[in-house]
Amino acid sequence: MTLRAARRMEGIERTLIRRIFDAAPPGSINLGLGQPDLATPPRVALGGIAGIAAGRTAYTSTAGDPALRAAVAARYPHAAAGGESVLITVGSQEGVFASMLTLVDPGDDVLVPEPGYPSYATVARMLGARPVAYRLRPERGFRLDPRDLVERLSDRTRLVIVCSPSNPTGAMDEEEDLRVLAGTLSARGVPWLSDEVYAGFAYDRPAPSLSRYAPEGGLVVSGLSKDLSMTGWRIGWVVGPAAIVARIAAAHQSLVTCAPSISQAAALVALAPDADADRAAYLEIFRARRALMAEELRRIPGLPVRVPDGAFYFFVDVRGFGRSLDIAERVLARRKVILIPGEAFGEAGAGFLRISYAASEDDIRRGVAGLSAEL
Repeated sequence: MTLRAARRMEGIERTLIRRIFDAAPPGSINLGLGQPDLATPPRVALGGIAGIAAGRTAYTSTAGDPALRAAVAARYPHAAAGGESVLITVGSQEGVFASMLTLVDPGDDVLVPEPGYPSYATVARMLGARPVAYRLRPERGFRLDPRDLVERLSDRTRLVIVCSPSNPTGAMDEEEDLRVLAGTLSARGVPWLSDEVYAGFAYDRPAPSLSRYAPEGGLVVSGLSKDLSMTGWRIGWVVGPAAIVARIAAAHQSLVTCAPSISQAAALVALAPDADADRAAYLEIFRARRALMAEELRRIPGLPVRVPDGAFYFFVDVRGFGRSLDIAERVLARRKVILIPGEAFGEAGAGFLRISYAASEDDIRRGVAGLSAEL
C-alpha cells in the first residue's frame, strides 16, 4: 500500500519564503527575518523560569490561565467583556487556524489581503474554502480601500481578514477606512478577523483596530511573538464575543489541548505594567533601525523608498530593475543576502522585495549594500 496525502493538501507546499531560506548558503546576511533578533526581556524569561520552579508545568485550562486571559482582555476594552472573551493560543498562527476552522465552511469565500501573509489563503484552501484576494495598492501606500473589499463581497463571503500593521508591507490602515469597512460588514452580516500581531510596532501613531468600530462583529488575533521578541514561547490569543470564543476553544482543544503552561507564566509577566518599559525600549531600537535602513536604501539611485508605518519591513519597489524573484535569487547567490520577493505574498506583490530590519545595524548596512551591487 502507498500512502497518499488527502486531496485538501493538493497544492499546499512550503512557502516561497521558506524555500528562499532553505536555499541560503551558510553565513548569509538575513534581511528576510520575520522575527525580532533581540532576546526576550530578562524579566519575562525569569517569569517562565519561576513558573518551572513553582511547578507550573501541568496543563492549564483549555482556554488558558484565567489571570492571563483577564490580562489580555484588559488590553482590548472595545472587544473583550472580561476573560471569557479571550482564548490563549499557541501563537497567533494557531489562533488564525482555530478561528477559521470554527467560522468557515467548505465552499465559503474568505477575503484575504494581497500582498499579504500567505497562510491566510493556505488555511482557507485546507478548509475547503476559496480565498478571494483584495488588492492593497501601492498608490495608497498599501493601506486597504474599503471599496476594494466591498466589490469582492458576495453571498458566499463568510469571512474578511485584515492585517494592520501589515506583513509584508509595514502599512497601517487609516481609522476612517476601518470605520467605513466595519459599517459595511456589519450591515452585510459578514464577520471579520483582524490580525494585529504587529500592533506593538507602530511608530508614529497607535495602530487602529477594527474592533473599535464593530466589537461584536469579529475577532482580534494577536500575541507576544513580535513586540517582546517571544516567537519561540508560542503565546497568542483570540479576542471576541464569548460565545464564539468558546466554540473556538473547542477546536483549539483538539488541535493542541492548551498553550504551554511555562510560556503562560512568562506571558503573565510580559503583560504586567513593568514590561511596558521593555516594549518601549525595543520599539526605539527598531525605530532607529527603520531610519538607518531608509537612509541606506536611499543611497541606491532610482530606487523609490516608502518608510513603513509599522511592523519591521520595507516593501521596496524594484519594478524598474527587473523581476523581484530574479533579483532576490541573484542577491542571495552572489552576495549571500536573504531578501524575500514580493511574489511570496501573492501576485500583487510581484515587483517588490520585503526587506526586514529585524537585524543588526551592521547587517542592515552590508545587506543593503549587497542589494545595491546587484541593481
